[in-house]
Amino acid sequence: MRSLHIQTLTFFIVLISIPVFLGAQAITPEQPTPTAPPYTPPPMQAVREEQAPLRVLVASRLAMLAWKGEGEVRVINAGDGACLYTAQPGELVGIRYNPEGTVCALRRNYADFCEVAGTLRLESEQPVKVWTPTPDTYTAHPAPLYVTPTGNSFSVTREMMLEAYVRSVLPAEMPATFHPQALRAQAVLARTYALSRLGTHAEEGADLCANEHCQMFSLEGRRVAEAEQAVQATRGIVLMDGERLATTYYHATCGGTTENAGYAWGPAYERDYLNGIVDTAKPSAKSTPDIKDLLASQESFCQPSNHYRWVRQYAAAELNALVSRNLVTVTGDPAVHIRQVTGLHIEERSPSGRIATLRVEGDGASVLVYGDAIRWLFGNGTPGPDGLWSTLFELKVERDTYGRLVGVEMRGGGRGHGIGMCQWGAHGRARAGQSYRQILKAYYPGTRLSDEPAK
Repeated sequence: MRSLHIQTLTFFIVLISIPVFLGAQAITPEQPTPTAPPYTPPPMQAVREEQAPLRVLVASRLAMLAWKGEGEVRVINAGDGACLYTAQPGELVGIRYNPEGTVCALRRNYADFCEVAGTLRLESEQPVKVWTPTPDTYTAHPAPLYVTPTGNSFSVTREMMLEAYVRSVLPAEMPATFHPQALRAQAVLARTYALSRLGTHAEEGADLCANEHCQMFSLEGRRVAEAEQAVQATRGIVLMDGERLATTYYHATCGGTTENAGYAWGPAYERDYLNGIVDTAKPSAKSTPDIKDLLASQESFCQPSNHYRWVRQYAAAELNALVSRNLVTVTGDPAVHIRQVTGLHIEERSPSGRIATLRVEGDGASVLVYGDAIRWLFGNGTPGPDGLWSTLFELKVERDTYGRLVGVEMRGGGRGHGIGMCQWGAHGRARAGQSYRQILKAYYPGTRLSDEPAK
């Protein structure tokens, strides 16, 4: 590497000397003018008081899209408010970039008819059905909608008030059959999380997305009575860390103990109130629970969850395929490559009992995978439902008589990253008589609700 640095430096010296030798003025390469995001989020307090709406990303990275309405659909230039076209009920209008990917235009009857310079606002008194090629389907949304060109693709966002947004999050994130106090706790967390994440998807014209990256969101807009009641009972209430919004991560099932955010995601995520807790009515006297004792326990608040305990097995061929495909992604190191795994070792556990560091060996290499990335190593390399359900597990490596790895077995507990509120645990606590206030203070110790006085 040192010789490469020297060659690069030599080339740089020769290059900058050329204009001087020729007696010409050195020219600085022109830098592209920075472009502002297509969307500027509104002030947090205005959203909280419902004086301004937020925007939810409902579709993104689309090469093209189209829409039609049950009523008239007015296509408005969001920049200057000019009406570019009014489509009649049922009329299909589309948008796409030209083959060079430089100019986008509205289309109808297979022909372009109007160039588009920026974000569009679709207005209608009736729902607008948006067609997307991936997946190839129509989805109905209430207007207004925003269509934002993003380089060479498009995104679609919905505009709505905060409490309406929370009503759509709640049935997507927590079963309506859960105890009302658990639903209220979830409503407070969803509201707080939304306000703390405004503008997360500004590059795509939105505040929040509608999937696990932000919060699950019911695109159908179905009204659920239990969710309506929970939102109304907690209207406007958020969780506070002193005078600031708390960071309200949550997950499905902790398996008996929640996690310290710093161990799962790194020091930047550490908060005093995001340290792990033993989530049982009778906590162990041990500050660091023994993994065998923990997985043998059936006393946790989330015990009724289907994911409370689980077993995952991988044959050698399957393990090799997962590691070969995902190791570069989960480590962020393009130089690491293991095609035949010869060993898996738990290097370190966090105080909650979760695996903090996993060593993967093979092809002469030894690579460490940290925290939550361990889950994605056994999925598709990125956060999602197909990875390991949690990092709270025991590991058994199976070998043949020659010592070759033939498979691994994982016996674990819980589902999700384990940080913050355990949703099944909240349900269990509520059934045990705890209010939503008590539930939140158990999972986020040291925080307060916004309608309570600061200490």
